[in-house]
Amino acid sequence: MIEKQKKNSAVELWRFIFTIAIAIGHLNTIIWNKGNVDLIFTGYKFIAFFMFLSGYFLMANYQKNKKSIESEKASTAAWKYTKKKISALYPSLFGGVLLAFMVRNVIAETKMTELFTVFMNSIFEFLGLSQLSMNAATLWNSPLWYISALFIVGFILYYIVSKNEDFFKFFAVVFLVVVYGALGLANTADTSYILGIPSNLLRLMAGMCAGMLMYYMVRYFKDKKFTENMTMTLSVLHIALAMVIIYFWFHGATWHDSVYDILLFIFTAILLIDKDYISALYDDNEFINILGRLSLYYFVSHIAFVYLLAYLFPEMDYIPSIVFNIMFTLCWAFIMIYFDDYVITPVFRASKLEKIEEKVTKEIKKRGRRKSA
Repeated sequence: MIEKQKKNSAVELWRFIFTIAIAIGHLNTIIWNKGNVDLIFTGYKFIAFFMFLSGYFLMANYQKNKKSIESEKASTAAWKYTKKKISALYPSLFGGVLLAFMVRNVIAETKMTELFTVFMNSIFEFLGLSQLSMNAATLWNSPLWYISALFIVGFILYYIVSKNEDFFKFFAVVFLVVVYGALGLANTADTSYILGIPSNLLRLMAGMCAGMLMYYMVRYFKDKKFTENMTMTLSVLHIALAMVIIYFWFHGATWHDSVYDILLFIFTAILLIDKDYISALYDDNEFINILGRLSLYYFVSHIAFVYLLAYLFPEMDYIPSIVFNIMFTLCWAFIMIYFDDYVITPVFRASKLEKIEEKVTKEIKKRGRRKSA
């Protein structure tokens, strides 16, 4: 029997918290920033956390399959990795785009005769390739640029590290310095492109490079025998950074983006090292792991509910809007999980081996019934 892989519940908990934070940030930006409402949650610059995680797990996948990769082309290895990512993420991405497409076109009262044209103008977003589209068509679910960019950047970085791991380390350091320098000079909060390349792509690639380099640091500390003082130091850092993060979520971002990225980098590394007393409290908590899994489905659908609830209840106050957005989006996220588990996975993700085993099992049962008859 294959042993179930233990999940890092501390990572899953913060994956959920940061997803909620980003979603409330979008609610503020789209609905409440133009009003005279005192926003409770103001800072939401947490996207770097997910970039670091994406890079870390990409490198972890490479290290796990390193021996087999050496015998094949780098492009083949990169495509295999990307194919797995698409299989894991595309169904939820498509569901999120479709939901937002339907909600926003109903709100806009788009005529049925125009829907096909509107759909075709958005085909890159439905395909999960919005970051390759240069047209100005509406992004029905704009936060999903991240998953679209993840497919592209993930392929590029996996190719580079598979081609030459030593070169990747050099490339990653240089790329980080150049990109963060360019982002700082360009003030990318208002800049969509740098040197003709979408700034989102550049920042994601830089964040994933940092996450991939983080892998070496995390492995070093994971393999190191910790003394009680070291464990206590890591625990204090865990608590202190968590408090700082929550503080600037409530009170807004006043520092440069790079400062938050550095804090999140250290915090993410502590969570992944998983050797402090705070992380030990979770210890593969099933409920927290479910919240972590919900994060993806919450993320892909939250924008639709921001628009829908604002349209249905225009007089709703700020606090109820937060509560109702979280409540409705969570309910929908649960529905998406069940649909993914019981429809998408059995039909589209079942491996050849699983299908063969299922076929053999059915045949054995069939023969058993014949004998008993």
